[in-house]
Amino acid sequence: MSDEEGPDLAERFNAAMDAAEDGDLTRARALLEVVVEAEPGDGEAVLALARFEREDGEAAAAEARLVDYLTEVPDDVDALVELADLRLARGEPGGAAEVLREVLDQRPGHWEAAFLLGNAFSDVGAYDEAVRAYNACLQSNPFSADAWFNMGQAHERTGDRVRAISAWQAYLRAAPHAEDRAAVEASIRRLETAE
Repeated sequence: MSDEEGPDLAERFNAAMDAAEDGDLTRARALLEVVVEAEPGDGEAVLALARFEREDGEAAAAEARLVDYLTEVPDDVDALVELADLRLARGEPGGAAEVLREVLDQRPGHWEAAFLLGNAFSDVGAYDEAVRAYNACLQSNPFSADAWFNMGQAHERTGDRVRAISAWQAYLRAAPHAEDRAAVEASIRRLETAE
């Protein structure tokens, strides 16, 4: 890329982000496609474009874009996590887990990868493995309300009421204004009185 192209591409990227913020994903995508075509190794632009494709209901296009990019830049952790999250959303926990293990091999303390791996295990009913993954997530990010919530569910499904209650309580501390507070408190009361 020449010096002349650089500022133009940066301006296009910034304009795309502005368009997305204004709710104009069509314009944002068009601008990002120009950037990615000119600079296919621009991970930030590729990720943004894949996310916009996903928001537009084009998950297959987003996945293909990420896979193509990762062929060239295989150790881009952010792209790997995005690919895994997309696969989870598409109901492919096995494919997601494979990618997430790769991320965790590169960055053992990556909290988001550990969280998503817990979700992948939960999706297939492997709740003990899910708990281990959520614990790894919480070691790196002890304030992740989502991880505490999912940990509570996993413990409840394994029948470990004491740990489920503890996780639900930690969830409520991490998210004191949670919209589902009443439902979680009811779950805690139900578990406390269960035999």
